[in-house]
Order: sequence, then C-alpha cells, then structure tokens
Amino acid sequence: MAFIEARGVKLAYERVGEWEPGDGNGPARADSSIGAAEGVPLILLNGIAMSISHWKPMIAALPEGTPCLCHDFRGQTLSDKPAGPYSLEMHADDLAALMDGLGMARGHIVGTSYGSEVAMEFAIKYPERAASLVVIDGVSELDPVLEGAAISWMESAKVDPRVFYKAMLPWTYSATFIASNRASLAAREDGVAGLPRAWFDGFVELCRAFLAIDITPRLGKIHCPTTVIVGEKDILKPLRFSEIIARRIPGATMSIIPGAGHAVVIEQPAHIAEEVWRAVSSR
Repeated sequence: MAFIEARGVKLAYERVGEWEPGDGNGPARADSSIGAAEGVPLILLNGIAMSISHWKPMIAALPEGTPCLCHDFRGQTLSDKPAGPYSLEMHADDLAALMDGLGMARGHIVGTSYGSEVAMEFAIKYPERAASLVVIDGVSELDPVLEGAAISWMESAKVDPRVFYKAMLPWTYSATFIASNRASLAAREDGVAGLPRAWFDGFVELCRAFLAIDITPRLGKIHCPTTVIVGEKDILKPLRFSEIIARRIPGATMSIIPGAGHAVVIEQPAHIAEEVWRAVSSR
C-alpha cells in the first residue's frame, strides 16, 4: 500500500506482481503474453463501495507475477475525500495523473460497475493509454429502476449505515451467494456500520457522479480492443445495459458469467480472472 498526490488529492494505490524498479510498465517477460513482451499492467478499477483489497482474490487467480495496479478513487475508503462534486471524467483524469506519477504509459483498463464506467471515460479521453478495455457489469446510461436504486443507496447512506447496507445487499449479490454466505455478509454489515462518517459522505458524492452518467452517445469513440462481461443474475445492471455497450463499441465482444450477481468480481473471482486473462492476453 502506498499513496501518491494526484491533482491535489492523495490517492491510495497498490502494485501487485512482477514490477521492475523504476519502470512503471513492469518488466519485459518472455513468459507473459500481456502486451506481448511489454509487461503492460492490468489497471483494476473499483466498484462504488469497493476498495483495493476486494481485488485480491481475483489477482491471486491470475497467472503468477501478472503486473496489476489497484487504487481507491477520490471519495473511496483509503483515498482523500474532498468536497464534491465529483464526476466519472474527474476519476479518469485522476487515473491519468496516477499513471504519470508512476511512470506508466499504458495499461489494460479493467473496471467493475462504477469502475467500468470510469474505464470507458478513460478510454474515450485517453485512447493512447488504454491498451485494451474490460467492462464488467457496467452501464453507459440509466433507466428509471437503476436510477431509483442509486438514489435509495445515496439517501440511506446519509441516514444509517445498517439501513444502507441492507438496501444495497439484494441488488449486489445473487440469491445463491447470499444464501451461501449469510455469516460473512452479516460480519460485513458490522464492518460497514463501523466505517467513519467521511466514508458515507464520499459514497454520496460518488453516487451523484454516477447519476450524471451519459456515455452511450460517445461509445463509438472507443477503439481499443474491448470485452464486456456481465453476471447472468445481475439485477442492478442487467444484460441489456451490457448489450448496449457491446453493440456500440466497434469490435467489442461479450461474455455472460452463469449464476453470478452484480458483484461478480467478489462472487466468482477465479472465473473473472480467467475471463480477464483471456481478454488481454492476445492484446
């Protein structure tokens, strides 16, 4: 875990895998097919309530030594939480500044949910820096149901941490995952209840940024190789949203993860690692 000042905000980040000192793009490794022999890292972008640690099971399932970069967005757990408003484009600019600070020219941009929406903004604004794009359970626009869910999360975050957690839970995980993980999910509720007020204030600003989403008309500007992944049982950002993205990004492909809810990175990390590796290994 480390911190870097980026555009006036302290961002928490973590490098994982085989990195060469002084080289933000990691070592040239003959055994790695990521970015040919360039060692171009995976840049993993959080969902709205995630933090760096949530990626660890997926990273552990990747081929050993795969270079990865994770960070918390402004407003998230370990990074600064300045006053808003935030925007998805602002997070994309923060990521570019983080990459500059680490001497990193390009990356395979992999985002889940909120992170996938930031990833699309990044690929549009910084096309030369996105070696490829993986959109996991993302959207490029709202419908009334998704808008209502996001507003309910935002409003409950202002009121009570446990109400907030209970409001999010059924939208986030599949029924099978909830039934099989009741004890760990209850423990997670206790953890959320103990978070400082600043965490919830940051979450509210992230929700406001999400509610302003309007990416669909610009998807045709994304020209890097793109893979769209969606959980079969995702009721928050269901298949139709992924179909819009896959249809509008030139050459994009789509993969459906059987049985998975919205938080597919947490529910099926090994499966996601396999899908991500397949998506980027030939780029």
